[in-house]
Amino acid sequence: MRQEFVYLTELGRMPNESLSDDESIDKLINLYDELLENITLPLSYEEALVLVRIFPESAFYDLQWALLRLVESMVKYENEVNYLHLIRQCPSEEWRNAMMDRYKNWKKTNSKEK
Repeated sequence: MRQEFVYLTELGRMPNESLSDDESIDKLINLYDELLENITLPLSYEEALVLVRIFPESAFYDLQWALLRLVESMVKYENEVNYLHLIRQCPSEEWRNAMMDRYKNWKKTNSKEK
């Protein structure tokens, strides 16, 4: 597993952003951001699992969108069973539902193109 994923595993799940966050949160935001920005595709399934498991409950200074982009790249590399299993590993109901809806829309769009 690449080093970025080891570090993300050590950092753990992203906290939710809060109005009470002070400037000390900036270091954590920058750390997650730097690690996510350094990730190159394609991902292994194990790497994608690391990412899907660190989704915040709701939002973490827009970094959840970087996670989403990376996890959704797996739709090209995994079969449907594995991809759906990946989605179900997300600890956030909000993001799990969003990924499921987006997958259904992607599948609908791509089945029409064939």
